[in-house]
Amino acid sequence: MTDKKSKNPIDIEKGMLIPGVRSIISKKDFVTARFGPIFRSPINMETQDYLDFLSFKHNCHWSGLERRGRSAIDAGIDHLREMISILTNESRPLSERFDTCLEGLHGVGYGTLSAILLVAFPDRYGVWNNISESEMRKHNLWPTFPPKSSQGEKYVAINDVLLGLADDLKTDLWTLDALWWVEKLGDYRNGRHLSDWEKSGAQMAENAFWAGKNANGQKVETTLKNKNVNFNSPYELEKYIKTLLEENNYRCAITDLELQTNGGDPQLYPSLDRIDSDGHYEVGNLQVVARFINKWKSSTPDDEFRRLVSLVRFS
Repeated sequence: MTDKKSKNPIDIEKGMLIPGVRSIISKKDFVTARFGPIFRSPINMETQDYLDFLSFKHNCHWSGLERRGRSAIDAGIDHLREMISILTNESRPLSERFDTCLEGLHGVGYGTLSAILLVAFPDRYGVWNNISESEMRKHNLWPTFPPKSSQGEKYVAINDVLLGLADDLKTDLWTLDALWWVEKLGDYRNGRHLSDWEKSGAQMAENAFWAGKNANGQKVETTLKNKNVNFNSPYELEKYIKTLLEENNYRCAITDLELQTNGGDPQLYPSLDRIDSDGHYEVGNLQVVARFINKWKSSTPDDEFRRLVSLVRFS
């Protein structure tokens, strides 16, 4: 498993003081009651049920599932039902069903599969995603794997650690997954242990929230140029920006130019752009582009601007 284990890697009391974290934790029963039965018996699951789960608006926890996970519906609802039936069939080995679904569901990664498992069986499965992996590694909780271990075999070992940690902390797996963000938040506030990309993401999130005030314990609806920032906090937006950067391989979403950070060309620094300039700062309406592209685009409709860029590129 692990060579050594950090003592008390998560400060639960500190986490509960953070409105965004507290909000996620409070939604556990609502989300598991809605989606748990659907995933445990997906024979009657509809496409919209799955799409709703991918949306932060409905899962109330994860903001990075929607963009990639949507492609799983391309093969049809019957295939999706079959795959989720396999995933949640506890008569089969966990590693086997995890690997089967990773291979069989296009665009779906271990973050989405483990989130589905958590919602279906809240007391048996934890979430493996970039945040939990980063924090587990930091606290020497990351397990060691035999050579050539599959992703499913790795998840079994990771889940064992998560189960043990939740038991040690006397908390549940949903809460544990929300609390991983507490230390990230502390690093963010103190400027420690942040890569240049993390700092860029933090700055973009802060810029979006600059004009507003964070209402204690409430969802932020910050007006910025008559547009709303529909995220719980800057930290929630920062997580989403990180997802956008990773999914596009740290390239401009419009031109595919490689983005740069501190020390590079300032015109290629990442900049947060609303796809629909008349829309809000919210999941599904944001992309990260090069700074100069954001300036050039201004309020031009996204499709039209992309057409103009294509004309210049191929003229």
